[in-house]
Amino acid sequence: MTLEGTSPAEFINTLGFDAWVLDYTTIRNASAPLYPTPIKEAIDTLAYIRSQKNLTKLGIWGFSAGGHLAGVILTAPENKIDFGILTYPVITMEGPYAHRGSALNLIGANATAELAFNMSVQNRVSNSTPPVFLFHTADDSTVPIQNTLMFSEAMATYERRFQMEILPNGKHGLGLALDDPVRSWTPELIRFLKYSI
Repeated sequence: MTLEGTSPAEFINTLGFDAWVLDYTTIRNASAPLYPTPIKEAIDTLAYIRSQKNLTKLGIWGFSAGGHLAGVILTAPENKIDFGILTYPVITMEGPYAHRGSALNLIGANATAELAFNMSVQNRVSNSTPPVFLFHTADDSTVPIQNTLMFSEAMATYERRFQMEILPNGKHGLGLALDDPVRSWTPELIRFLKYSI
C-alpha cells in the first residue's frame, strides 16, 4: 500500500495533483474469482471523487494487477477518464503472456473465452481511449513486458496518444525508484503529465 499507493499519491501531490488511494478488494480479503467487484469499487470511487471536487481532469494510476484495473476503467468511455498511468501492468488475460495468478484471481479458472477477451485491456482500446503513460522493465520476470507492448500496439493502431518508458532491467514491484538513479523513471512521467494531457 505504501510502495504502490501512498508514495505515488504523495509524489503526484508534489506535481500539483490531488490524489486518492483505493484499497480495492483482492484475494487478501475475498475469494476468487473477484470479477466484477474491483471494477465496481473503482467506478463507485470515481463517482465519489467527482462528487467531492470541482475537477478539471481525472486520471487513474495502477501498478501490476492494479494496472489492469486502471486499464479496464480508462478504456471504458462511460467512465470519462482524462488520462492513465499504467506501471508494469497486467494487460492480458489470454495467451502465453497472461499473468496466470491475476487471471485466476480476477476471472477464475473456468472463465469463458468471451470474459477473458473482454478483460484483456488491449482488446478494449478504442478511438476514445485517453492518453496513457506506460512504464515497464524489459526483464520483468513476473509480468512479461509483452503486456505493455500489446497495449501500446493497440494504442498505436487506434492512433491514441501514449508515452512508454521501458528500462533494460529492474524487478517487478520497483515502485517509483526515486532513489535509484539507474531505474528512476519519474522524469518521463513528469514530461507526460506536463505535455500530453
